[in-house]
Amino acid sequence: MKPLDGIRIIDLSRLLPGPYATMLLADLGAEIIKIETPGLGDYMRLIPPFVENKETGETISAAYLMVNRNKKSVALNFRNARGKQVFMRLVRDADVVLESFRPGQVDKWGIGYDALRAINPRLVYCSLSGYGQSGPYKDRAGHDLNYIALNGLLAANGAADGPPIPPAVQIADLSGGMLATISILAALISRDKSGAGQYLDVSLFDGALSWAGTIIGGTYAAGKKTERGKMQLNGGMACYNVYETRDGKYITIGAIEPHFWAAFCKAVERDDLNARQQEFDAVPDVAAIFKTRTLDEWLELFKTLDACIEPVRDFSAVFDDPHIRHRGLIAQMDVPGIGKIPQIGSVFVFAPNSPTPPPRQGEHTREILERLEMGEEEIARLAETGVIKIAD
Repeated sequence: MKPLDGIRIIDLSRLLPGPYATMLLADLGAEIIKIETPGLGDYMRLIPPFVENKETGETISAAYLMVNRNKKSVALNFRNARGKQVFMRLVRDADVVLESFRPGQVDKWGIGYDALRAINPRLVYCSLSGYGQSGPYKDRAGHDLNYIALNGLLAANGAADGPPIPPAVQIADLSGGMLATISILAALISRDKSGAGQYLDVSLFDGALSWAGTIIGGTYAAGKKTERGKMQLNGGMACYNVYETRDGKYITIGAIEPHFWAAFCKAVERDDLNARQQEFDAVPDVAAIFKTRTLDEWLELFKTLDACIEPVRDFSAVFDDPHIRHRGLIAQMDVPGIGKIPQIGSVFVFAPNSPTPPPRQGEHTREILERLEMGEEEIARLAETGVIKIAD
């Protein structure tokens, strides 16, 4: 039995933050009912690159495949009066509703927290938005890069004396998604004690800012200026950096503790660097050392020494990593018409890595509506008028 078995979550979100949050909750055993507007659906379905269904010739977004496992899709136009009635019936038996629209939008549609609480007082309602439901920025449009630009994280990312560089992953989207998951879990525990649900205002901007504690601590507590590539953990220390090897590859050293740094200095016969562990001016000297050998030669030298040295690899090597495979972090997801697709599996040790593939739009519409005791005639009429869509 998974921890969230029996918990039903209605997911109105799109793209990355909300679907990532509900994927984590699905991994924990919750039933995720993904509500999609008939025809358009989740915008993530439109993002390249794509993989082709060999049976139908249709294409599906690889990104969509990565964050929508273990879910059910109901294609329902809840903005339509009849569709809203169906949606309200779904809410009666739900534990959680998650939405990611602009602040105030759900109230205009009549599906905000107050409207849903009236029919389900135990409902946990999570609004996940860029800047939150209140404040001067609440109505601004934005994406991940905008959020980390405004909260200071982007300014600290990049090489010294170079421009800010967009990170490889969406920091605000993913941290905000995790924050939503944590908030929902806490609210469910609270509900078990009080019997009442509650409203959750979760902001992607806030989530990313909460990750900036070490940078902010240095700026405000110690009076240090934020400098790209020159602070302790973003390239400002010789002992914690990325260096190029003789064959044009890259290696990392994270020898923050003195004994790790001492082991490195001894191995390269440069005891004179011991006292320069945290100096930015020592970075060129260490860079020159790493340029004297190939990556494989460095890894051979340090394979039995504790100096916190590891290679920089791309994802083509990650999926074959023996430690990752031993930890069960790779899941093989069998997608009809496509075959087995490897993906990063659940990080929860009690969640088996045998995911069901992401649903086609409207794949579970009939199943869920039949659960509401709707007959075939009523379902057919809703489909004919475009209120719902049923996958072929």
